Amino acid sequence: SASASASSPSVELAPGDALSGEMSTADAAAVLVEALRRPESVNATFSAAPRSSSSPPPAAAAGAGLDDEWLKLVGPEIYRRPLEAVTPHEAASWLREFARQLLRPGQGLPTPVTVADLPDGVLLRFVTTGYGYDSYEKEEARGAEDKWAEGGERARGNPDGALRLLAESEPSARLRVARAEMAPGTLVKETSEELLLRRLAKGIDELEAAARRSR
Repeated sequence: SASASASSPSVELAPGDALSGEMSTADAAAVLVEALRRPESVNATFSAAPRSSSSPPPAAAAGAGLDDEWLKLVGPEIYRRPLEAVTPHEAASWLREFARQLLRPGQGLPTPVTVADLPDGVLLRFVTTGYGYDSYEKEEARGAEDKWAEGGERARGNPDGALRLLAESEPSARLRVARAEMAPGTLVKETSEELLLRRLAKGIDELEAAARRSR
């Protein structure tokens, strides 16, 4: 049935046109039916395909099915990886520290950000103008270390989109990054996102490697 196919772990979704492949008629029909009734698909562009052997395993929680696949469209999601050697709580604490490093002189992204803690991670909010780190010398004179340690809440400029960095325990232990606050006309910060994800992946690799060595 369509409902049975719609919960099948054999299908995966992705924002945009990232996926391709031949789907069965039943799976294709099920995805179309789900798209008509799900709020996640409103104003979203997505692709669907049979799950490849290289894709992360589907959510193991009972009944999760494609619910977790449709979650990728919220934001949309731009990064996902399982947590294997650290707990979501440990990862969430690390994410907050990681985000605050972006406020240090010389460590920021091409687009300035502010930082706000979330229960399961951190929110990086892009701003249209700098938050005060024009140069290391200027910031030294103004006490830059004190400012970045406070979390960057006093940023100057207008909010211009955001990223949520989340460490989740359900439906499985994992780390996700999703866009947020994407009002009409908000531009994707591609260069900043790419740099952030590279640093994030490297940092999580190192965090989990250290956790494994300590066991």
